[in-house]
Amino acid sequence: MAFNVRYIASYPPERCGIGTFTRDSASAMQDFTGEVNSIRIAAIDRSHGKNVYEIPVDLVIDQFDPDSWYYGAARILQRAYERKDPTIIVMQHENGLDPNPSIMDIDPNWKSKGKNYVNLAKLFKNSGPRVITLANLHTVPGNPSEHQKTTLQELSEYCDGIIVPARRALDVLTNEPYNIPSTKLKHIDHGIRIEDISSFDQTEIKIKHGFDNVLLITTLGLKSLNKGIDFGIEAYGKFLNENFQPESEQRSKILYLIAGEYHPNFIKEYEKEYAESEERIRKAFEKANVKVLKASNLEEITEESVAKHDVIILEDFLSEELLRELYVASDIIMLPYRNSEQMSSGILSDAVGTGRPVIATKFEHAIELLHDSISIGHGLRGKNIQSKGLLVDLRGKWKNNPVVNQLAEGLEYLVFNEDTRLKIGSNARRKGIDMMWPNVTNDLIKHYMIPILEERMTRKSKSPILTSENRKTLQAIK
Repeated sequence: MAFNVRYIASYPPERCGIGTFTRDSASAMQDFTGEVNSIRIAAIDRSHGKNVYEIPVDLVIDQFDPDSWYYGAARILQRAYERKDPTIIVMQHENGLDPNPSIMDIDPNWKSKGKNYVNLAKLFKNSGPRVITLANLHTVPGNPSEHQKTTLQELSEYCDGIIVPARRALDVLTNEPYNIPSTKLKHIDHGIRIEDISSFDQTEIKIKHGFDNVLLITTLGLKSLNKGIDFGIEAYGKFLNENFQPESEQRSKILYLIAGEYHPNFIKEYEKEYAESEERIRKAFEKANVKVLKASNLEEITEESVAKHDVIILEDFLSEELLRELYVASDIIMLPYRNSEQMSSGILSDAVGTGRPVIATKFEHAIELLHDSISIGHGLRGKNIQSKGLLVDLRGKWKNNPVVNQLAEGLEYLVFNEDTRLKIGSNARRKGIDMMWPNVTNDLIKHYMIPILEERMTRKSKSPILTSENRKTLQAIK
C-alpha cells in the first residue's frame, strides 16, 4: 500500500536538532519507493522569513504566528486531498517549538497558548480516512507541568499513533500522570546518520585537523546550559592535574575539544540563560586550572596551539561533514548532560554509531542506549568491561548536577586502558548497526505506518474535501 508522507517540523537551514532529525528521517524515506510516493515538509520557521528553503519543504509555518499554523494546516489538508494516495502526517513534537507562554517568555507578541500541535491534530483527526496523523515525541517529562501533561494526553487522543525514541518513555506515558493507552504508543529508535565508518580513517582525519599527536576527548553539538559543559571542563581539569605534571610531555598528548556554537535563537531569546552558561564556563576554567584556546574556525587550530593548550573551544557551526569527521577523530566522547529526563540525543546516537566510547550522565536515552554499561558510581576497578560506555550519576535536588569526580574517574579509566577503550567502542558500534536510518525507517514503515493505514482504510467513512466552504470546520481549531 503506497502513501505520501508529510512532516511538520523545523528543518535546515534552521539550526536545530529536530530539523536535523527530520531531514535524516525524510532522506531515509526516499529509499522506500515501493511504499512512499512523495515526501514533503511543512517547516516550522522562527527566522521571520530569513531562512530560504528548498524541496522537500513546500510550506513554511511561522512558529510565532498561530494564524500561520492555522493556514498551514489548511494547505496541508488541501494538498493531501489533491493526491491519489493517502497521506501520513508526522508531527515532530518538542515543547520548545510550541511553548506555553505561562512558563516560557519567548516574545511579548507571542499569542499561542502552546496548543498549536494539539489544534492541528484535532483538525486532522476529522479529515477522513485518507489522512493519518502521528506525533513523534522528542521530550517526555517524567514530572510534567499541567500544560505538558494535557498536551501529550490530547495528542494521544487526536493522533492515530504516538512515536517515542526511548522504551523508557512507554513506561512514563502509560502510567500516572499521563495514563495513555499502550495501544497508541510505538517505540522507534533514534536513527544514526553514519552508516559506513569503514570509509573514514581516524589517523587521516586527525592529521587533517591538526589532532594527530593527541588523544582526543570531545563534547560536540549545540551548546546550552543543559549540556553541562562547565561540569565537563571541571572534571577534565581534575583528571589532568591529578595525573600529569604541568608542562609535561604526556600532558601535551591529550586534548579536550568542545566544538559547536550556541543556537542563534538561544542567544537572542534566552539572554539570561546564555549569560549564565558563559559565566559558569568561565568559572569552570578558573577552577580547572587549564590552558584554554577559543577558536572561531578550525584554521585557527594549529599543531603548535594543540600542544600548548589543554582545552580548545571551537565556537563554530558544525557542518554535517565536519561533525562526522570529529566523531571519527574522537577517542572518547564526553556527554555531561544535565537533563535526566532527556529521551533523545542525536549526538549520543551518532557517537554509538561511530563506535566511540562514551562517558555520559544518566539521562534517560543514555541509560537505555548504554544499558549494559558500567555505572561509575559503583566502581570501575576489576570490572570485566563488556559495556558500550560509562554512566555518571546526576545529583542535587533536581538531579541535574553531574558528579565531577565520576566524570574524572571515567576519563582516567578510558585514557589509561586502551584495550578497554577500544573494546567499549567496538561494543557500541555493534549496537549502532541496528539503529542505522534504513533499519529504523523500515521498522517505522513496515511495523507501524502500514498497519495503521490498513486499519484506517478499512473503516467506512466519507472523505471530506477541504474547500473554502468548510472554513467553519477549520475555524474551530483557532
